[in-house]
Amino acid sequence: MTAPLVSILINNYNYAQFLREAIESALSQTYSHVEIIVVDDGSTDESAEVISSYGSRVTAVYKENGGQTSAFNAGVAASRGDILCFLDSDDYFYAEKIARIVELFGALDMSKALMVHHRLKIVQEDGKPKKQEFIGRLHESPLNLAECARKYKFMNYAAGATTGISINRRMSHLLFPLPGNIRVSADDFIVYGASLVGELYSSSDTLGVYRVHGNNHWYSTSVKRKSAEFSEALDTYLNQKLKENRLPGKISYSESMWSWGDMAVDERWAELARRIVRANAVHHDRQTLLFTYRICRFAARHLFEKAFPSIHPTASPRNE
Repeated sequence: MTAPLVSILINNYNYAQFLREAIESALSQTYSHVEIIVVDDGSTDESAEVISSYGSRVTAVYKENGGQTSAFNAGVAASRGDILCFLDSDDYFYAEKIARIVELFGALDMSKALMVHHRLKIVQEDGKPKKQEFIGRLHESPLNLAECARKYKFMNYAAGATTGISINRRMSHLLFPLPGNIRVSADDFIVYGASLVGELYSSSDTLGVYRVHGNNHWYSTSVKRKSAEFSEALDTYLNQKLKENRLPGKISYSESMWSWGDMAVDERWAELARRIVRANAVHHDRQTLLFTYRICRFAARHLFEKAFPSIHPTASPRNE
């Protein structure tokens, strides 16, 4: 049986200070049947010099700056692999990452649209561990959230960060191209889309590193809130995937329980109360009760910390 070709897709924008470590981690894999594609999204720092120093060992794709989804699209379009592994240029893989991913996919039916994701160890900008912290979610596998989305109009984010995500070629055909005007958080489109149209498998393996630094403050942001424009673009994309795959339902983040945290931050208390009462009357199930408990706890913390601002800022319940 022929070993599958694995495409390592590195997306980069002005991260020259981290990029070499990312590329070296891709080149140092114990599994050798790989292609490494580095997409530079119009960097203005020394990224081009770093990439060119690797010559033919990597495939370089230089493009005008268009945001992370456009970089993902360019990388996928240039790839030939049976398995696609995404790597943010400020993160890096452990040497056994690709070998383990191939093993995990090898136990699955590759004729299906599949995503495999794993945990990442969190380090600081200088590479030192951030205590014993990890990023990534575990769940029962296989997981598909199409029925959850149909019932509640949205769903949980079931994976971790970009560097922990791998998909097979079948999944890439269903998901790409992504909307080309999204600057950050492009992994939302991949993970939510895969949750609708395929099967997700989580692994407790820690196979790479997620670096926390000044320019990727999303991890440490207390209220992880996306803009209305981002949510609308995600809704549109996911509804398109429902239609293309003849799946019932309608995605609407703003109409779902997942938007309750935004209402609490905005202190739209009357609207939030109506939404909670209506949702519990319609669904009357554990998921809705759990969301109600979380939002009540979140709202109480928000009000307390508003009164006593020296306390740590409120954490958003959006993807708990």
